[in-house]
Amino acid sequence: MKSRRFVLAGVLAISAAAGPAFAQDDGLYQDVFDPNSSFIRVLAPGEAFATVDGTEVRNLDEGVSSYVNVMPGTIEVALPSATTSIEVAPSSYYTVVLSETGEPEVLTDEMVNSPSKSDVSFYNLTGNDAVELYVPAAKAVAIEDVAPGLGKSVALKAPLTLDFELRAGGETLASVPAVELKRKAGVSIVLTELDGAYTAVAVPNSYTQ
Repeated sequence: MKSRRFVLAGVLAISAAAGPAFAQDDGLYQDVFDPNSSFIRVLAPGEAFATVDGTEVRNLDEGVSSYVNVMPGTIEVALPSATTSIEVAPSSYYTVVLSETGEPEVLTDEMVNSPSKSDVSFYNLTGNDAVELYVPAAKAVAIEDVAPGLGKSVALKAPLTLDFELRAGGETLASVPAVELKRKAGVSIVLTELDGAYTAVAVPNSYTQ
């Protein structure tokens, strides 16, 4: 019998290597940015806008802003309810998550930017511990053990269209059907909770220069 790991390998291509980003607003990586520059976005459901290094972003689609292109150094990120500063390294990705306490949490996104894969990021904005991103078609976990308020990324083989489930303790909390994975592009899956009800959305990554 084929092992679960073998089955997963046929569908998912996972890499932990990060690299420089080349992208534009359609979510595809193109050679239009300084290769040493970095990217910051905001994940803040319920907020109308945010400011990253003086650039205002209002397209908070499902709470996720576009990535804003910045140069390395100290960068300020401001929301209506909170402000934080980030020490930005070259060729890096960051997501600023507004926590339930109102304090910004700065996460480093591990993006691969492979011409044959799609970067998938999962963010757990619930109180559940160890939430996993599950792929029913492969009967395997793509991302595991995501703690509350945190996120992880993985590079998956593309092009593909996959259903995803968000699971905790063997229970399916929510699902996102027919997520299109494109080469040289990325998508972010966000799990939220309101009054005990869970909602998951998949948002294609976009970029602002």
